Amino acid sequence: MKKILIADDDFAIAELLTQALAEEGYETYKAVQSLRFLDAVRDHKPDLILLDLMMPYLEGRDELTLMKMDPTIANIPVIVITAHADARQEEEEYRKLGVSAILLKPFDLERLLQLIRETIGE
Repeated sequence: MKKILIADDDFAIAELLTQALAEEGYETYKAVQSLRFLDAVRDHKPDLILLDLMMPYLEGRDELTLMKMDPTIANIPVIVITAHADARQEEEEYRKLGVSAILLKPFDLERLLQLIRETIGE
């Protein structure tokens, strides 16, 4: 079973994603506090991370930068899910930090599932 870490400080979105991904057969973990994000990645070694960019304390860009500094987790693929309108203009920068795709909130769940399958398979 593929493991997905959901990093979003919006508990409702994290819960929605947890339920939807479980129904698709994925094992999920949540990190709703940015300060716990790296520990969750190291503890669970997910196959994929769904990352919100706008979180208190450490933003998604900071989290991605810290991930790249740790060779044990640097290559885990990341799909960004954000309400940050400028994310599309900064897509090249995010790709350099390991982001596979960017979805803007509100997002289409079917599109997200398609991106997940393209990134890590069923």
